[in-house]
Amino acid sequence: MNAPNPKFNPILFPLIVVLVFTFSIIGHYSYLAHEGHAFNLFGVIYATICFFVMHHVDPVPHNTYILVAQYLAALLICTSIFSLVFAKVKKAYLVYRIGITYRNHIVIFRLNNIGKTLAIELLQKGYKVIVVESDEQNPFMEAIKLNGGIVFTEKPTDYKTLKMAAVSYSRVCILTSNRDEINIEIAGTLASYLLKYSGRKKGDPHKIMVHINNTSNENLLKDYFDIQNEDDHYDLETFNVYESAAKKIYDTYSPYKYIDVSDKESENAIAIIGFNDVAESFIVENMILSHYPDKERIRIYLVDDHADEKFNYISYKYPFFQEFIDLVPIKLINGTFFGNFTWSKVHIENLSKIKVVYVFGQKDAEIINISTNFRQFLYTQTLSISQVPIIACLPEDTGVLDLLNSNRESGETLSQVFSNKLNINTYRLITNTCTAEGLIEESETTQRLSKLINFFYAIKYEFAAILENKWNISNAVSITNLLEEELLGLPDKYEKLHEREIEKHLLTLLSLKTNIPTSDLYDNFSIEKHWQHLSYRKKDSNKYVARQIATKIQMLQYIGCTPINKQNITTFFPRLAPIEHIRWSAEKMVFNFKYGPYPTDKNEKYLLKEVLKIHDQLVSYEKLNEFDQEKDLNLFLMIPVLSIIKTNNGTK
Repeated sequence: MNAPNPKFNPILFPLIVVLVFTFSIIGHYSYLAHEGHAFNLFGVIYATICFFVMHHVDPVPHNTYILVAQYLAALLICTSIFSLVFAKVKKAYLVYRIGITYRNHIVIFRLNNIGKTLAIELLQKGYKVIVVESDEQNPFMEAIKLNGGIVFTEKPTDYKTLKMAAVSYSRVCILTSNRDEINIEIAGTLASYLLKYSGRKKGDPHKIMVHINNTSNENLLKDYFDIQNEDDHYDLETFNVYESAAKKIYDTYSPYKYIDVSDKESENAIAIIGFNDVAESFIVENMILSHYPDKERIRIYLVDDHADEKFNYISYKYPFFQEFIDLVPIKLINGTFFGNFTWSKVHIENLSKIKVVYVFGQKDAEIINISTNFRQFLYTQTLSISQVPIIACLPEDTGVLDLLNSNRESGETLSQVFSNKLNINTYRLITNTCTAEGLIEESETTQRLSKLINFFYAIKYEFAAILENKWNISNAVSITNLLEEELLGLPDKYEKLHEREIEKHLLTLLSLKTNIPTSDLYDNFSIEKHWQHLSYRKKDSNKYVARQIATKIQMLQYIGCTPINKQNITTFFPRLAPIEHIRWSAEKMVFNFKYGPYPTDKNEKYLLKEVLKIHDQLVSYEKLNEFDQEKDLNLFLMIPVLSIIKTNNGTK
């Protein structure tokens, strides 16, 4: 909590100045008249100004008016000095206290609606938060202070500012400006500063989260920004509110939570009403993640007043989309769905059988109205009030929903009536996306699983070469095979494990088999070391795998793979492998990879794969060789291991 400032009403200062001059003029006029001297206004003004600098002040005032003027002037000077000194002392103490006591805190750069919402939510959950905002007139600063946060009005790209905010000991730095160029500049300064002054332990890097509005900027950073640093001081991650919201909506309201995968007769279909950036990102999520064994491609009915135009936009931007989803444009004739009975009978019947509806748009009120109107349409077709879930994504352009909620008793707010009785669930673009859970805790949980997935791949495909080249271990392959078996066998021995315990267990075993000190092994084989060697896109790829674990478990149960263990997974894998390869292919195409064969030259292969984004496995599953087909099996074999990872509540 910030130390309180002494509060002085700004109007008092000019008022005191006026009173000083008033009393001084009256007093000098009376004194000079009494002494028989002529009154000189300019001379009196000069004498009064001298009161403020304590110059030529007579210790024996000539009358009460002059005495009052002198005391008021002295009071003004002392108050100003005290205010100035107090502010500097307070700031110095605050910086000292932060440097001594703040560890693993969150630093947010720039206060906008995203930054304010995130900061307040973090503070209310008990996190320590420091905000750096250069605009002293920013209207959100007071709200941050009232919730216990610290605000520095300093230039965010100065090393002095980063030191004041104890960035070198922070857990996460979040850059929330709506202007990409500002965030990119701050990110560059942070990266440079942390490489020099990071106070975190090796293998436990700072996270820099950068809000990027422009998709081209985001893709460029993800493709080519070099976030690999040998000392593992920071891990840069970009985020976009629209993409983050789409991911959150997909994970929370996944289509396969509502589609009956055992019903092979019904259509595998959902509806998207309206189109904006969140809707586009949500369609992309379905391209990558909505694949299921024994089911046709998911069908998405795109209902919009410019449906054909939006369909053409998707076709232009993602020309491969028809390989992964079936997108059907349906022109929305009006927002009440009354005139939509002029739709073809086929469209009406198909929309009445969808499993879930997602509503997007630019205005809160419009989206709420469309959601209720579509519920009317569904009722006229199905006579069910709540059978088909509707998820309405509100852009929060107004507080209309809060106003409607405030007019009802607690427990019967409009949002609760919608959710509990009409199965209309509202999702707020900023409030539900920019949260500690959404951007930090869930992100960190996903990243922990992603790192372990990558660690398994490193054991299987990289450890042996490192052991052979660095330590001349002749039986490196057999040792790494043993490590792999040990890792996959952990679920038979333990119910819960932390990934650090898994790392310690395996590296201790590796040390016993190679006689290499564990300290040397950590420098070369740790989970964090191999994670930091990945490109941004490869990290993203591992995160998609981690996010789909719950769906993969559902897949295994659906096809009868129970209990979920190595033996059963291996037996049932032929039915799952093509689905995982489709998901991987969709992910790579969304990342703008193209098919192409690799040359034998390793340097050229690296250039093609990592820079030009050419991949030789963007073919159907049947055309892969046995070695590459096995990679899809590996992901499923890791599911039992990932299922025993302990929940990590984090450090606040």
